[in-house]
Amino acid sequence: MALRKIPVVPIVAAVALAALVGPSSLSADGPGAGASAALAETSTANPVGAEEWMYLQRANADGSIPAAAVDQAIAQSNQLGVAAKGSPSTDQVWSGLGPSNIGGRIRDVAADPTTKDVVYIATGTGGLWRSKDGGATFATAWDDQLPQSMGAVAVDSRGVVWAGTGEPDHGGGSAYYGKGIYKSADDGATWTNLGLRDGDTIGQIVIDPRNDNRVFVAVMGALHDTQPTRGLFMTENGGQSWTRVIVPGSASTGAIDVSINQKNPDIMLATTWDKIRDEKSRIYGKHSYLYRSTDGGRTWTNIHRPPLPQSVDVEGQPNTATYVGRMGVDFSDSDPNRAYLISSTAGGNFNGFFTSADAGATWTAVGPTSGGTLQSISGGFAWWFGRVYVDPADPQHVFVAGVSLAESKDGGLTWTTSQTPHADQHGLEWDPFTPGKVFLGNDGGFYWSTQNGAARGLWAKTPHLPVTQFYAMDVSMQDSRRLNAGSQDNGSLKSWAADNTVNGDWFGFVGGDGMMNRIDPANDRKYYGCSQNGGCRGFVDNTGYSMTIPGARKNWVAPLEFAADTRYLFGGSEYVSRINTDAGQRVWQRISPDLTEGTEPRAPGFGTVTALGTTPADANLVYAGTDSGLMWVSRNAMAAPDQVTWEKLQSPVFPGRWVTRITVDPQDPQVAWASFSGWRSGDGYPHLVMTRDGGRTWADIAGKKIPQAPVNDVIRHPSKKSWLFIATDVGVFRTTNLGKTWVKVGANLPLVPINDIDLPAGSSTLYAATYGRSIWTTSLADAD
Repeated sequence: MALRKIPVVPIVAAVALAALVGPSSLSADGPGAGASAALAETSTANPVGAEEWMYLQRANADGSIPAAAVDQAIAQSNQLGVAAKGSPSTDQVWSGLGPSNIGGRIRDVAADPTTKDVVYIATGTGGLWRSKDGGATFATAWDDQLPQSMGAVAVDSRGVVWAGTGEPDHGGGSAYYGKGIYKSADDGATWTNLGLRDGDTIGQIVIDPRNDNRVFVAVMGALHDTQPTRGLFMTENGGQSWTRVIVPGSASTGAIDVSINQKNPDIMLATTWDKIRDEKSRIYGKHSYLYRSTDGGRTWTNIHRPPLPQSVDVEGQPNTATYVGRMGVDFSDSDPNRAYLISSTAGGNFNGFFTSADAGATWTAVGPTSGGTLQSISGGFAWWFGRVYVDPADPQHVFVAGVSLAESKDGGLTWTTSQTPHADQHGLEWDPFTPGKVFLGNDGGFYWSTQNGAARGLWAKTPHLPVTQFYAMDVSMQDSRRLNAGSQDNGSLKSWAADNTVNGDWFGFVGGDGMMNRIDPANDRKYYGCSQNGGCRGFVDNTGYSMTIPGARKNWVAPLEFAADTRYLFGGSEYVSRINTDAGQRVWQRISPDLTEGTEPRAPGFGTVTALGTTPADANLVYAGTDSGLMWVSRNAMAAPDQVTWEKLQSPVFPGRWVTRITVDPQDPQVAWASFSGWRSGDGYPHLVMTRDGGRTWADIAGKKIPQAPVNDVIRHPSKKSWLFIATDVGVFRTTNLGKTWVKVGANLPLVPINDIDLPAGSSTLYAATYGRSIWTTSLADAD
């Protein structure tokens, strides 16, 4: 996805000091009972849910996301961006709003061995960042138009930075793959692509301590295809050419980890991971192995023998339980004979912790190979972590990444788990200049310890890092500084404190993964936040109450929309429900049959209502769309529950794809728009359709005038009836004539999916919630 450089508004973390953080990883906003109860419900969600949501709606029926279609859409978006800059009415400049105090997923951490206090972090879908003060502040060190999904980062002995794009774990919503390996010799100011562009995702980068031009890259490949680009790759000329030195045992197997013995760099260890998916399910194989090299990585031997767990078929047991999954390895720097390995099952359970006293030639189990602390921190999705780290000064001091960070001081015999840092650990690094200082990256941001990483010690968190992944957002009609939004692994967040002040910080008010968030248009002291699969809560100021959407099947981001009378809301599962939010009336009422096609025809994750459309112009009008592309309308939605009727809508322009949003004109109930996800591949299906007659007929108003990428939201300008804005995976676009012509809104939004946009009535500020770079705004004051 590397394209031209676009001048961007830099985002720089401006606070110099971070406070020591306490045991809660999600900040409450005060003593209100509602907020406390909501946060008490916080639990770490299986990241499969986010990935399925991101992937299933975008993939074709065969499970593929066509790379050519993605590249073409990005190119078209960039062309429209250049055109937009040619006119004052279209040359909007986007600025980062935040939140920056929440953080987001950090995939990898690398300290610069040449310069004190310089550290780099690779984020899940927020690009690469650099700190010059040991993590107190960060600034972007990455072009916003490069792939924002990152897998690994390393710094060589000259301070040259190597970055691997494409998050390899296929969890947490990282559906957008990278374009290979990049290298920077100027602290991240400029980058050069060095190949492996078809590798899609990068698991690890290591550099030979004897020769900075010898670099090894573990390539995992795409989630859904079996192109021959997976394996361990080596360059001996600084990236000018690459050799695949480990060719995995199957086309569905990639390399996920690699470690080099710092005292004897001819000895190396690497692991492979066998997994793929099709349109129906995840598929695991028997080719997850441990490899060893004794000639500097030029040749490798499969040494995956007992006591390391073996992939076997056991009658009556699923292969997720009996096949080996992800494994992580690391050498001790102070004892070149000591190495460690952690293994998981294909399904994600702990599968044993092992040590070697002969530099990885043979292995011994340390402690039980199931259960215990390491199973507890696996969360049942150990493939989300799969890392082991050895203290460079103490071969018995070991860390394992999990939901919590596990620390052992006796080589893995006993473990202590962290309580202070946010959940889901992914990257750990020792400061090469400050003894006892340890850097940590997880799903909540960047942390550091000055107590040698003591799990139960004090950890400081970088206070400002705007890399939050948002699903949905809302803005107050009364005060446009008041926003709430649902974020991946960081809960539902709001921009105001318990005393209703707004100072730039955001506060958690519903735990889990944050999803649909809403603010009452008539009274912004009433607001709503949901966790995954419809776990919604309502709030009146700080007092909250549960209002979980009912149903057997609820989408990861279950829809929640206001009725014309904002005391009422509609929610979607496999059917539509209605609730009166007045005190004493808070009971959901089912008002529709099952509107879906069940869990088929495509995949078990299907069979849910994904979008609802309402309008203040007609209290009885409600549209519903599903994840298989069905469209429905009710014209008496406020009738008694058993009297509400629904009509299935038909149109040749409906693409049969995931319905992402339905927006009904706020003044004219006959007019509505529906947007769809999916990448165009072969068939010319629309992404945006419009009705002018109450849903009876529909027309495609997008065609090929916009990039052929998923459309995630559509809104109408509050006062200009012919103006529409759409949020896509490759930018925000505007039409002033109901689709006859389209322009790109600004050219400097980062290349991440924009999942939600908002333009409050009476405001000229357009808001965009991104999946990895927090929320951005632009002024429309100069637009014609």
